[in-house]
Formats: sequence, C-alpha cells, structure tokens
Amino acid sequence: MQNAGIAALGLPWRYLAFDVHPDQLAEAIAGAKAMRFIGLNLTIPHKLLAVGMVDLLDESATTWGAVNTIRFRSQRCCWDLATPEFFVRN
Repeated sequence: MQNAGIAALGLPWRYLAFDVHPDQLAEAIAGAKAMRFIGLNLTIPHKLLAVGMVDLLDESATTWGAVNTIRFRSQRCCWDLATPEFFVRN
C-alpha cells in the first residue's frame, strides 16, 4: 500500500520492512541514518523503546511516550506521532 502511494506521487522512494530485534533497535536506527534513509516507521515494542533514542521529540511524542515515525533531518533524528497534524506540517 505504501509503495503504491509513493509511486502514484512519482517519488523515487521505496517502503521496506525489516525484522529488528528490540535489543538491536539503536543499531538499526543508526544504520538507517547512515544509509541516508528519509525516515522509519516503528511498531510495538519499538515505539516505546525509541523515545530515548532520538534527538528531538515533538509534543505528542512527549505526551504519549511513544514514537512511530522517525525522520532524519540534518544528521538529527526527530520523532513524531503520525497524526494528521504531522502530515499537514510536513
């Protein structure tokens, strides 16, 4: 579904799924950043673990204590909840 939407927008991106053990989440985030990924989506239990692994948290991330979208910006790792406000802002 994500790749169909990406293709419909004509973007040269791919949405990929990776099986990451919770103990290796920090390394996976660092690897994605090193490979110049645009960002990551996380599922449970990673959403909770990632809160302490990013450089910036938005208000909703701080409120909920969970991360489901990580965006890489200027070598910083930023977190947002994928809320309607997130999509409007970005």
